[in-house]
Amino acid sequence: MYIEIIGVITILMALRAVITKNRAEKLLYINVIGFCVSAIIALYIKTTFGFVLAAAFFISSTIGSNAIAYSLKDLEDEISYDKDMEERDEEN
Repeated sequence: MYIEIIGVITILMALRAVITKNRAEKLLYINVIGFCVSAIIALYIKTTFGFVLAAAFFISSTIGSNAIAYSLKDLEDEISYDKDMEERDEEN
């Protein structure tokens, strides 16, 4: 039951990551997918090796999420191509 629920969450986040145009939101959805995969591994493989594999995947997902958070901090001051084009259109 839990695996199916997490699987549905993973699919929804994957769809949202594909649909969204905002880079910051896309990174966060990909982060959720990483955590969902580690949970599915832990729930599906009910052995010691499954636990070690899920823990390793979870640790690497956490490191990835920290990198995402660090990069999102840098994105706040970034001027994107779309904003520049909108400003030029407004001036003309």
